[in-house]
Amino acid sequence: MLKFYLIIMALLLALSCGNSKKMNMENEFPLKTQTDEYAILRETKTISKIVEDLSGKVVILTENDFIERITALDNPKGFQYLGQTPCIVEFYADWCKPCGYQSELLRLLAPEYKGQVIFYKLNIDKAYQIRNAFNVENIPMILFLKPRKGIVKSVGYLNKEKLTQMIADNLLN
Repeated sequence: MLKFYLIIMALLLALSCGNSKKMNMENEFPLKTQTDEYAILRETKTISKIVEDLSGKVVILTENDFIERITALDNPKGFQYLGQTPCIVEFYADWCKPCGYQSELLRLLAPEYKGQVIFYKLNIDKAYQIRNAFNVENIPMILFLKPRKGIVKSVGYLNKEKLTQMIADNLLN
């Protein structure tokens, strides 16, 4: 009976961040993860036109920032990306280890796409409306958004090669 409980606990732990396939991320991405001190935290202000941050740094969004910069949740026309520059939005949580690896990779890639792609992060534990509107069940989840185009999303950790390929295919072509 104890073995049964241990097996169940191991399965739950393996699936806790939404990745059912086994990944050895220490070998895949050996850098130590950092907390959000490297990102830019923007305070919500009432501005008629949002100035996009093309600095090549990761921008942490609040729920209100997401609604102002990315899309209004109550738009009768459905999803419409409000920005003019292609962007990536990572949905993450502080407790999710694969999210930490994904965030670190995005932080390292952001300067390479300076002026071309904006990198955003949104903590789903602090953004209930967004989490529900986008039906976020597994993390990390990344949205690839381009003006006047649909949403491309990816769930689970993306290594550098796959991430750069998705940026090229969905945002820069």
